[in-house]
Amino acid sequence: MEAATTVAELLEVVRQLQQQIGELTQRVKDLETENQALREENARLREENTRLKKRINDLERQGKKYTAPHSREALKADPQRPGRKPGQGTFTYRQVPESITEEITVSVPNRCPACDFLGELQLSHFEKASITELPAGMRGQVTVYNVPVMICPQCGQKVRGEHPDLAAGQCGATAHRIGPRLAAVVQTLHHELGVSERKIPRLLAMTVGLSLTQGAINQAAQRLAQDGGLLAEEVLALEERLRGAAYVHHDDTGWRMNGQQAWVSAYRSEDVALFKANRRHTAAELHAVLKDSFAGTLICDRFVTYDAQQFAEVPQQKCLSHVIRNISDVAEQVQGRAGRALAYVLKLKAAFQEAITVHRDFVEGRCHERHFRIRADRVRRLVNRLLKRTDLRTKESERLRAGLWKQHQRGRLLLFR
Repeated sequence: MEAATTVAELLEVVRQLQQQIGELTQRVKDLETENQALREENARLREENTRLKKRINDLERQGKKYTAPHSREALKADPQRPGRKPGQGTFTYRQVPESITEEITVSVPNRCPACDFLGELQLSHFEKASITELPAGMRGQVTVYNVPVMICPQCGQKVRGEHPDLAAGQCGATAHRIGPRLAAVVQTLHHELGVSERKIPRLLAMTVGLSLTQGAINQAAQRLAQDGGLLAEEVLALEERLRGAAYVHHDDTGWRMNGQQAWVSAYRSEDVALFKANRRHTAAELHAVLKDSFAGTLICDRFVTYDAQQFAEVPQQKCLSHVIRNISDVAEQVQGRAGRALAYVLKLKAAFQEAITVHRDFVEGRCHERHFRIRADRVRRLVNRLLKRTDLRTKESERLRAGLWKQHQRGRLLLFR
């Protein structure tokens, strides 16, 4: 009886071992299959990595400024001829410049090269051809003023002669200056065309033969911007136009002045763009430009500067692009932590995106005013309902909601004007 029990137990052990061997065999097959898949994936990733490296190298080479363009892609089998096709485009020939300095009539031919006919040919029409050229011997204009310096016989004080073209302090090391037209050209080259102050003297020497230094160019720019200068007067005129505008966009960005922290304030109305660099970033700088006479709408972000007492009565429209950017930042912070919080901020973002769409459709004429008012009221009610919620459980979304609700209560979030 005991021997039979021992045999049964051994058989059970053998059966269990066989079962384990089968499981291990299946596991080995699964691992082999997984290993093969990983090998294939590794090979695919290596191939993709090689392709992307080659693409990066091609893009880097294309980004370099070669003296002439070179094709680095596969050549086309049947390339098109360069240039415009016959009959295409608005103009059939280059227009003659308006500032014609000289006009020459070409002599009439008396021989036909096709058939060697000699005699009087019949006039069909005149064609216009022109050559645009720099004037011969173009030189810059240098005017020298002989300024008399007199001595008072009574007190010995020196008295200089005056001329309307000369500045009061134009003497000594600053006696030689550049004129207003040249100063305007220099600043246009530097600020509009991006030519560095170091290269401008070389450019002027090559074109008009003027000899200037980088310091003279820099000092001329400083004189334009100083109090009472031409640029300062123009800035004051632009500020006056901003104060009479129907709306003004304003924003600040970080800047450096002599290595110290500063800010550049950007002002934009329908027809004025003004940039001012300031040492501080407070309401005083903004009020110094708009003053109390500004009666338009101020379009800005939600920075605390605009909540100052000076702008309590100024109509404001908070920039919805800034608001959407704030909402997107909060969405990244709450993602994966609370599904309801993420859904809330996404609904809020969609509502403000719809507000921008509604206003753009009205401005661009895609909907009439009555439809615009209906859609605007619908968006306003949706935003009001979302901002009234008090069941938010994440501090980021609640902080965002509270900040937007404060501006919404003040009527500064959705003006729809």
